[in-house]
Amino acid sequence: MIFLIVPLFLFSLNLSTILTHPKSYVRDFYLTEFMKETNSTVLAYKAYNSLYKPKPFLHLKILAKKNSMFENIYKCINVKKEYLNEVDISCIQDGGLSLKTISKLDKKRLINLYTKLPNGKIKEAIKCFIDNDFSTVFKNRDLGYYFILQFPDKRIDQKIKDFSIFEDRYFYLFVKQAVLNNLRKISKSLLNIDYKKFDDKTKWWLFLNAIKQNRVKLAVNILENMKKTSKTDFWLWLLTKEKKYLNALLKRNRIDFYTLWVYEMVNKKFFIKNKIIYNSAKIIEYNESNPWDVLRFFDDLKKQKDLFKFAKKLDNKNEVALKALVLDKAFHYKVNIFITPDIYNDKNTSFKSFVYSIARQESRFIPAVVSRSYALGTMQIMPFLIRSMEGNVFNQFDYNENIRLGVKHLKWLFSKLNNPLMVAYAYNGGIGFVKRKVMPNFTYEGEYEPFLSMELVPYDESREYGKKVITNYIIYSHIFGDKNISLHKLFKR
Repeated sequence: MIFLIVPLFLFSLNLSTILTHPKSYVRDFYLTEFMKETNSTVLAYKAYNSLYKPKPFLHLKILAKKNSMFENIYKCINVKKEYLNEVDISCIQDGGLSLKTISKLDKKRLINLYTKLPNGKIKEAIKCFIDNDFSTVFKNRDLGYYFILQFPDKRIDQKIKDFSIFEDRYFYLFVKQAVLNNLRKISKSLLNIDYKKFDDKTKWWLFLNAIKQNRVKLAVNILENMKKTSKTDFWLWLLTKEKKYLNALLKRNRIDFYTLWVYEMVNKKFFIKNKIIYNSAKIIEYNESNPWDVLRFFDDLKKQKDLFKFAKKLDNKNEVALKALVLDKAFHYKVNIFITPDIYNDKNTSFKSFVYSIARQESRFIPAVVSRSYALGTMQIMPFLIRSMEGNVFNQFDYNENIRLGVKHLKWLFSKLNNPLMVAYAYNGGIGFVKRKVMPNFTYEGEYEPFLSMELVPYDESREYGKKVITNYIIYSHIFGDKNISLHKLFKR
């Protein structure tokens, strides 16, 4: 196990000290923690005004606990049913009232709101609920997007002859919501649309719509009209069984979920680089356990013209994770670099491999990473989860502490789900998300399963995260000596 010493100044919540550092998500994390701990509303507000990227729902909620003035502002941006009598109607017009909340109001309260609100999409939406008539929703672009993004309920499902008012850069979201929420009439209408005029992001969801409705020929045509990737080649092979698509996948050197599946099919070996050469005597350019150094590293990385030359500078044992990331980028991700830093050991090779698969995906083993949502450390654990496990948020840039909590959380998830893919989804999106949104719609039975179920996981990030983690899991299992594990065995195909 590697022991990393974190400088004491990192634990300081002195506002002046925090503000000496560059604006970033790292600084925002410390400012957020300062806001939580200070007893001074004035200093908390100063910290709020110093944020690089404020998160209103998070930061105003913190301020609301300190001062009633901020409590009113917070209620305005997060109007719940119980707040309606307490907030100014004008703030509701600014978008604080969701359609989900509106749908829960009785008719009397809806009429009261309707009479007080000025004209606009919220007032039009309320009228639909009052009349229980949603036939006009898709005759107005703003109202249509408002409903399908916030309230993709069966009540709004209807045939649409003309999608032209929605055909902009957000149209993929429209199609995605119709497909994921089984809006059958809208989905059927989408079969008649000219897919060729859209970008690949929209085409992908039009493809999934065609597959769900068993329009295989249309689905193949859409894929053929897209840029070729391992995903499109895989689905073209799955739908047509033509060898040219299988061969295209086998020619790809980069291992991902799709290429690994076909590599296993034909018993083709994949090449993995898991050792990075370094000179332990060399001076450290960046301390991986210091978040400000890691921030400086990523800023410097953006400026590099010669990545191989930059990688040579990272030649200390404590920079291996950074060097691996730079080399991966330098090789355009065509060399499969899967390093094995000494972060965790377990007699259970399967569980050890899963820990490594999560750590690689979360942080590439860089211990002092802070995400946009303030997830911390190698295992990228959220502060609220750290506290729920009685951990210290300021100790999370130490491999030992962060891995300990990550392992604890993973063991709990396995005790509830007992399925590596579902655990991966839950680690990213939460166990509630998996139980509500993934498991009820997921199946391993069917001609295109479990692949179609995997493509229909609702959250974009969780959908791709699951594929990457399960691929990492197979690779690390092989690295640590378990050659019997495979995607095919996991999915019993």
